[in-house]
Amino acid sequence: MTNPTSSFDIAMARFVKYVLSPGAQRFTLVRSFDDDYSPAKDPYRRIRLAIQAGRRTGRDEAAMDGAVQNCRQQLRGHYIDIARGWLSFITPRADATLVSPGTARWHTTDLTVRVTPDLVLAHPDGTIDAVKLYFYNDPIPAQAAEVTLWLMQQTLDQTHPEARPMVLDVRRRRQHTKVQPARGFASWLESEAASLAFLYRHHRAA
Repeated sequence: MTNPTSSFDIAMARFVKYVLSPGAQRFTLVRSFDDDYSPAKDPYRRIRLAIQAGRRTGRDEAAMDGAVQNCRQQLRGHYIDIARGWLSFITPRADATLVSPGTARWHTTDLTVRVTPDLVLAHPDGTIDAVKLYFYNDPIPAQAAEVTLWLMQQTLDQTHPEARPMVLDVRRRRQHTKVQPARGFASWLESEAASLAFLYRHHRAA
């Protein structure tokens, strides 16, 4: 469904987090959306940028070494695991070319979700992967991967129409690529978007 005049605009990661949150936690989560994004609040921003830079220059290992050496001490173990996972994934694909993805938008009547792949990789055989990176310590929940893939699939015409959407659980080197939602999936997500927008409006009006 498309409605470019939708007034509430959020990042895909926040929308997915809302969809997966239990009812009692949803209003607390929605209240946090008032907080401005700050790079300091994203512990994985530095290594995400290093992954992109390493692929852009073809120096993936050097980029990972730099990210690990320059991160905060409390993140060192996490960055080491992520670096190992990424290098294991990208080494057999070292001839892939990095393509700038841009930001797409999925619109409903009540909400707009910004959908931005972290990487678009064009391979020599002509295949293209639009990749969203997952860095967290616990494996990505199946529903989170499914919602992310579906949103990426719906907006490929705005990012790279020939690409295959992929969620990469970096630490575990696990690729999620299947987009086979159950019947009514789109309607369910639209209802989730409507409930998020309702709670946000209610919070702002309080």
